[in-house]
Amino acid sequence: MSDLDLGFSMRMDDEAAVPASPVDMFAIRPDKKGPKSVAIIVFLGALLLAFQAYGDYQLHSAEDLSDEEILTLLETPNSQAADEDDITVEQYQEFHDAARESGGYALRAAGLGIGVLMMLVGSVLLFQLKPVGAWLNVGGASIGLVSGVVGSWLLGGAAAANLTGPLLLTYQILTYFCGVCMFSCIGLAALPLLNARARLALYPNPTVVLSLDEQE
Repeated sequence: MSDLDLGFSMRMDDEAAVPASPVDMFAIRPDKKGPKSVAIIVFLGALLLAFQAYGDYQLHSAEDLSDEEILTLLETPNSQAADEDDITVEQYQEFHDAARESGGYALRAAGLGIGVLMMLVGSVLLFQLKPVGAWLNVGGASIGLVSGVVGSWLLGGAAAANLTGPLLLTYQILTYFCGVCMFSCIGLAALPLLNARARLALYPNPTVVLSLDEQE
């Protein structure tokens, strides 16, 4: 029985004979928007911390506060306290002197200042998708956490020795509040290093190209 002739023939090139590799639909792709968004938030947060650091520096540098400044500070807490818990100008001045001697203002100002500088530089580098920027942000936030908590704890000790009522409670809570805020800042700064897609944008996988010599 003769072969059936269909009137056409098919030729397959060598390249077409090799099946193409399937596309990986579940491959992790780099996320470049995430690290940039984190960089913007860290930059804005660093600016807010800069104001706090400058305020602590001013308080540490001020040997004596004027009566007008103290009365302005005491207006709200004294209005919420009982008569026996009212704080006088002399009491607050004694607290201010004790707070300066404890080093709480100086420690917070120095630590937050260093942390702010690191986060400002780090946020700019992170926006450029440079890994060192993320590490600078984490380091700056960590320094801010330690200095902020320890400095606030020292101020709380000075407040416990000289203040009463709502103002004393405010300084006692300030230590925990500072710790929570700075710990949240560390978590945010570390996101580009922990998230798989964001980390891939900072540390892209090198592309390997294999070339096969044609054999005759």
